[in-house]
Order: sequence, then structure tokens, then C-alpha cells
Amino acid sequence: MSRSRGTAPLIVGLGGTAIGALLGSWGGSMMLSGGREATIRDGVPPSSLVVVVVGAVVGIGLPLVAIGWYFRQQVALAGQPHRVQAFWLGLAWGTIAMLLAGTLNVVAGLLPGGPVWPGFVEEFLKLLVPVILLLSSRTYRSPRPAVWLVFVAAAWLGFLEGISYIITSLDPILDGAPPPSDAPFIMMMDIVVRIIAEVSHPLITVGAAVLIWLAARTLSTGKAVGVGVLAYLGAAAIHGLNDAVIDGPVRDWNVPLSIVLEAVYVVAIFVFWFRPRVRRLREFDDSGRGVPPAAVSAGRDRSTLR
Repeated sequence: MSRSRGTAPLIVGLGGTAIGALLGSWGGSMMLSGGREATIRDGVPPSSLVVVVVGAVVGIGLPLVAIGWYFRQQVALAGQPHRVQAFWLGLAWGTIAMLLAGTLNVVAGLLPGGPVWPGFVEEFLKLLVPVILLLSSRTYRSPRPAVWLVFVAAAWLGFLEGISYIITSLDPILDGAPPPSDAPFIMMMDIVVRIIAEVSHPLITVGAAVLIWLAARTLSTGKAVGVGVLAYLGAAAIHGLNDAVIDGPVRDWNVPLSIVLEAVYVVAIFVFWFRPRVRRLREFDDSGRGVPPAAVSAGRDRSTLR
């Protein structure tokens, strides 16, 4: 892969983050244009809320698209006849999983160690239907379309979750409360925090999915089940580190530090969990053998051209 192709997704992701943050700040400034005590009924322009939501859509959406672009650069899907079907299945299941997670997380939060459990719930849901297809459909025993389905489901769940958080944060203003005096900064940081949190969804789940599918293709049933359980528990633990530690007591103690740590956390997941697994998938063919480097490069080039 050339340096320019390798850095293009990074530029798109960082650009989307910057645009989202700027739109959030602009929307916050618009909220204050009617005066510090103004509300949505007597001075806060409704368009300010739209700008913030658009900022969230762009800011969360473009980095997720960039990760998908990187995945497609690394893993050739051009020869996979069901890649489009996997995309639509991923969108459908990501939507359902997000709705189920909203209900189940409330119940899980009542258990001892409350913030730890949403990671177990969400990673289970993101993998549930793909694993069912692994067990029941010959098409999705092939690692590449199956992991692509997992990526789409996880990324779409993260996107919907992030937008829902931003809309929920605007509820007090919609209910008639005045916006905070530092609305530009708060709206900007709300979007930045959601971007960082939501891009972790596909990074975490895809790493586990590659381990599960390659184990299913190369190991005995008993060993594959063991690897699958460990991969799921590892993904849930990584997810829970953010929910129960960084976004919990650390944020309560020092908000700027928690944001920095959350950014470091996502970079570490990409470098040490997601990228090595994706490269392993790139070198694997459906017969269970490694693919020669030249064939990997040629396949990736064809995938990019299509």
C-alpha cells in the first residue's frame, strides 16, 4: 500500500472530527445569540440545535467511514459475492442491536459493578447474529464477508448510539431550559467525546470477530469454541475499561484527563487489537491457508479499484 493510500482514511477521519467539533461550537454560539437567559421559546434559534446534530452526524460518521475504508483497503472483498448482502444485514442488525442494548443496559446497570456490564451486553449483541450465521449459513462461514458484516453492524450501532447521546443532551434545551453559558465549548466537547467513544465499537468487535472466524476455520470444534469465548470476553473487557473506568471515576475526577485517556485508549485498540487482526485476515484465504504477500497486494488493489 502506498503512503498516500494509507494515510487517506486517517485524513478523512481527522477531518470529519474537526468539522464535527467546529459545527458543535458554532451551534453552541448560535444558542447564545438570543441572550444568556433565552430559551427555545423566546430566543434560542431552533437552527442551532440542527447545527449541533449535523455536527454529530458528520463528526461521528466520517471517522467510522474512514475505518471502513481502511478495512476495505486491507481486506479484499471484490471476489466475495455476498459483500453487499452483508452490508445491508449489518445495517439491519446494528439498528436492532442498538435498540436492544438500550433496554438491556438499563437492566445490566442494576447489577453489582453496573458500568462493567454494558460492554458484555453490547459485544454480545454485535456478535450474536453473525455467529448464528456462522453456525447456520455456508456463506458466512467465510471469514471475509462475515467480518465485514460485523464491522458494518458495530459501526452502525456506534453511529446511532452517538447521535442518540447528542440528541439526549439537547433535551433540557428542547424542554425550555436556557443553554449553558459556555454552550460553544460544551457542544463541541460533547461531539468530540462521542466521536472517540463510538469509533471504538467497530475496532473492538472486529478484532474479536477475526479471532472467532479464523478459529472456526482452522481449529477443532472444542478449541474454536474456547477461542471464541475468550475473544468475546476480551472484547467485553476492553469495552468495559472505557465504560467503568475512563468514562466513570476518571471523568468524575478530571474531565480533560478522561478525554485524553479515552483518545489514547482508542489509538491503543487500533494499534494493538484491530490492526493486527485485520492484517491476519488479509493473509488468510478460505481454504484455511495463508495467502502469499504478492497475492494479498494484488487482491487489495483490485478491491480498491472496484
